[in-house]
Amino acid sequence: MEDLLLEVVVDICAKTFKLKSDNGNNKIIACEDTEQFMRVLDVCDRMLDPENITYADLAVTTDK
Repeated sequence: MEDLLLEVVVDICAKTFKLKSDNGNNKIIACEDTEQFMRVLDVCDRMLDPENITYADLAVTTDK
């Protein structure tokens, strides 16, 4: 039986996509560069409903 994709967590800073399935399986897709990241993001935007895509918090540092 195949897993059903429930959610994709997009981490812009790390250029990764975490795929979460209905069976509790997780898979991480790590992109090598920005161009590859943008192509995968485009596929997610075209193939998935917006409620199935979430974004990880941005890693922000403050220098004072």
